[in-house]
Amino acid sequence: MTPLRHKSSLTAIILTSQQMQRLVSLANDSLPKESCALLAGNKSETITHVIDLILMKNSKLSTTSFSIDPQELINAYKNAQKLSMEIVGIFHSHPNGIQPSSTDRKFMELNPIIWLIYSTGLNRYKAYVLNEKTNEIQQVRIIMV
Repeated sequence: MTPLRHKSSLTAIILTSQQMQRLVSLANDSLPKESCALLAGNKSETITHVIDLILMKNSKLSTTSFSIDPQELINAYKNAQKLSMEIVGIFHSHPNGIQPSSTDRKFMELNPIIWLIYSTGLNRYKAYVLNEKTNEIQQVRIIMV
């Protein structure tokens, strides 16, 4: 159940407007706490396609960070695998900023997949991936269909 690693050639993530609305609703419903979800789907060399959202509970119940219960995480990976999908991204909300925090960066090193961040305060979202070659965080284009 190793996360799908992305190289520097990744350029975009595709998801539906309905999926994005579910994530925005999750974030707003979780206020003032951060929310989190896993993005399941598949990828090519340059594009990640989200097929399903796995809404998760922030076990930290924190306004500044999130954590997913390890057993829930294992179950999510197993369920995605049963459906011939992989976990291709991690979603979470920030109350204000939209840039990855220093904590996000640490976990991006452990989970070098797409990180989709939604700012409830700014009502904006951006996607990022850690480039393993340069060790820099790069923004990924979001394509909504």
